[in-house]
Parts: sequence; structure tokens; C-alpha cells
Amino acid sequence: MPNAQDADVAPTKRILMAGRTGSGKTAQIWTLPGKKFGYIFDPNALSTLKGCDIDYEVFAPDVLNMDATLKGFNKNPVTGKTYEGDRPPGKKREPTVYMNWVEDVNQRAESGFFARYDWLIFDSFTFITKAVMDRQLWVNNRYGDVEDLADYRIVGAKMADVFGTISALPINIYATAHFQSFQDEKTKKVEVQLMLPGKARAMLPLQFTDVWLAQASSTEKGTRKYEIRTVPEPRGLQDLRCSIRGLGIEEDVTISSFGPESARYGIGNLLSKQPKPGNIVNIGSKK
Repeated sequence: MPNAQDADVAPTKRILMAGRTGSGKTAQIWTLPGKKFGYIFDPNALSTLKGCDIDYEVFAPDVLNMDATLKGFNKNPVTGKTYEGDRPPGKKREPTVYMNWVEDVNQRAESGFFARYDWLIFDSFTFITKAVMDRQLWVNNRYGDVEDLADYRIVGAKMADVFGTISALPINIYATAHFQSFQDEKTKKVEVQLMLPGKARAMLPLQFTDVWLAQASSTEKGTRKYEIRTVPEPRGLQDLRCSIRGLGIEEDVTISSFGPESARYGIGNLLSKQPKPGNIVNIGSKK
């Protein structure tokens, strides 16, 4: 029977980095050691990753998928019929980002494609949620309408199921997400929650070995400083967790050099502190 004291192979790391826009979540991809493959949903990610050694696929809505209707009830001046929206309903283009991405993941997983990489990256969950929601509304002939509670429940359950399967892949995972403050209408209590729908808000963090909070600030010298928080604050995001022993409540992850030596900084530096046994000895081994 296996015993964890005898384990000589490090388990995979699954890191979820939450933070506000501009907190340095995407930039930390530079510091991940080894070969990287990323699914890019955030249209701004590549401006940060330009020059980084990472293979990637972009899954972003085509500009032709824009829906310009506004909620309201108007009368067609020609037919006299009342319609919902700012123009008569016409043919809307089918949102295919989510379906194309799922097909791509399945094909790569079945072919063993991910075995050549050390890290599988998702940037970001916020835009993945948008892609799944667009598909949900399309399936129900409501694409362009406002989402309701049932939509959030269905999309949340689907995302939890999909990433439950992805997290079982034998590869390190790095994903980014945003968070928001929410006030309960009855208790008036303010909570900080990940910007994830329904079941996914509770289940996705459980599928990661580490959930960290990215923070950005300025120093007295006028330079930018980036940190991660590994332990929840009383009134902050409560989903934080850390599997690397010895890390402080807050760790400096400022990247001083973007290039081949980036792994000496940020998350790459923190991963190198993992004590043995359990040291991440295999990361960076795939050439």
C-alpha cells in the first residue's frame, strides 16, 4: 500500500490566481518554469505575454458575433407589430467559442498533446464564463437577453463538471479569475466572491491545490510592487488556500526581469521553495 512518506514524485500543482484587473495575474505566467501551453480567452492577455515562451490558442468572440439590441418594447413602423429590443428581431450569429474550445481540449487530451508540456494555462475564467453563458442563451433562443438565475445555475454546473475533468489531467495548471464584492439583501453582510456562476463558485476553488490573491501597489520610490496573499483576510476572499509549506501570508512576486530568467521571480521562485519530499522536481523537465 502506498504511503505519502515514501512519495518521490511531486504531485501536480493547480494554481488559481484571483485578483482585480491590473494586479499582475497574467504576468505571472512568465515565471512558470518549463514548457507552457495556454488557452487565451482574455483579449488583453497577449499584450502582457508578448515575448513569453508559451504556445497558445486564442478563443475569443468574433466581432461579427456582437449583438446590439437593447431591452425594451418597440413598434415596427412598417408592420405595426410590437417587438422586444431596439430593432426588429433578425438572424443572430451563433456563438461557438465554448463548443470550439471543448472540442479542442478533448482532441488534444485524447491525442496525448498535453504530455509534452509542464503547464496548462487558462486566462481567464471570467471570459470562459462569458463564452459558456452565450452558448446557454443561444440554446434557449435568448441570445442577447439578460441572464436569469436558472442560466447561472446551469452554466455553473457545466463549468464545474468540465474543469473537474481537466483538473484530473497529469499536468500543472495555472488559471486566472476576478472577484467582486456582494452584499446580501437580507443580512446586509458584504462578501467577496469569485466572479463565477452557481456551482462553479464553490467547486472550482476546491479543484485547485492553491488559490492565491494577486495584489498590486506602489512603493515609496514610485515603483510598482506585486504580491500574492495565501491566507484569507476576515473580510476578504475566503477561498484562499496554499499547499506550499513555509510561505508567508503575503509574498513578493514582483518580476524584475522578463525573459529566460523570469522563473527566478514571482511564482516560479515560490515553487522552487517547496521542501522535499514533494519538491517540484519534474517541472521544466520537458524539452
